[in-house]
Amino acid sequence: MKSKSLALVLAALGASIAHADLVMVNETSIGGAKSTTTLSIRGDKVRTDNGTQASVIMDTKTGEMTTLMHDQKMVVKMSAADLKAAAATLGDKSAAGGLEPKITATGTKEKVQGYECEIYTMEALGMTTKLWVAKDYPGYEKLKKELSVLERLASPGAKQPPVPGIALKTEFEQQGMKFPTSLVSLKEQPVDESIFAVPSGYKAPGG
Repeated sequence: MKSKSLALVLAALGASIAHADLVMVNETSIGGAKSTTTLSIRGDKVRTDNGTQASVIMDTKTGEMTTLMHDQKMVVKMSAADLKAAAATLGDKSAAGGLEPKITATGTKEKVQGYECEIYTMEALGMTTKLWVAKDYPGYEKLKKELSVLERLASPGAKQPPVPGIALKTEFEQQGMKFPTSLVSLKEQPVDESIFAVPSGYKAPGG
């Protein structure tokens, strides 16, 4: 469930693929506590690190998701077909259509971090996420091709209806709790290809 929720949040934060490597830091509030997630983006691949306990690697071209649990040195891999089946069991009707998210403009605006944002909703994987999207965030026009990889996290391999900017804030609700996430920083910097490989010594459950 955590990986599913994380994928939804990440899918909301981009606006099509390219050449620069990016590092993005987001902060999520969970029951009053704050947690920081670092995203390292290189081409079609995205790695998210939640503190030192777990990392999730997504290949948005193939749809494969790899979860690394560092304390146990455990690795869990799921294919696009596995993710689609998991969404179907959760009652997401869009799963039969390839997990394609539905993005809708609400027609309302609100300022976030001093930027005028248009508010959108995204329905995917059985949940609805609210997005505050800024068109004029510094560097967005230069980096939007790289950032588009994040949209495909909600629906690997599918064509995405892009939002016209970058989401400075996202929010989804689960079991009566709201989970707001804010963009802390976005930098263009080299990302080593080796971080997308499974570290030596990590084994599958029961392996």
